[in-house]
Amino acid sequence: MSAFFHTLKKKDMACNELTRSITPDCAATRKAGGLNKRIYMGLLSDLTAITFGIGNVATAFTFAATKGFIKVIGKREKHSTTASLEVGDNFTLRNHGVNLVIYYNTALELAAVEAFIDIEGAFLVVETNSGELECWGVNLGANFANFGVKASALDGGSGTAIVDSNIYTLTMNGNHENLQLYFQSTAEATLAENIAIIEALVI
Repeated sequence: MSAFFHTLKKKDMACNELTRSITPDCAATRKAGGLNKRIYMGLLSDLTAITFGIGNVATAFTFAATKGFIKVIGKREKHSTTASLEVGDNFTLRNHGVNLVIYYNTALELAAVEAFIDIEGAFLVVETNSGELECWGVNLGANFANFGVKASALDGGSGTAIVDSNIYTLTMNGNHENLQLYFQSTAEATLAENIAIIEALVI
């Protein structure tokens, strides 16, 4: 066996390997679905740093001065998230998708929807009904600012009957190198403590 082939074989093994078993407990197999009515949205370009933990974990977001999260508040169990794959020859990307169900009543609220449609590089923190904070639109690593989600579809309007919903459903998507992350400031922090940290970053 030539030295070149031996080196190539070792490299192939290093980038195609299994590293961890998954043995779900009751909490995993009976996890409640759905999201809280409140979603936090920020722009990756407004961040100066993200601190990552072990695994798919973000432990801190640091915004530039005067920058931070805004909140999108709808109704419980209306917002949703999705994940899919874009398969390539060399790499498989993970597509992050967030569906925002937006209720509006004023011209200023419509202007906010307009802004959501035009932004790029957004990321969102959602609270699941099973008690986690998930981060969508965040790529693991120092190159996080190159990723994020942007508007890909809009559906809605006034409906046809009085009982119809007056909402816009805005879908935001973006390809990433990893699935969504959890936000967990410390291993011991409770959901309430983690929410308080995110709330403190709202502008």
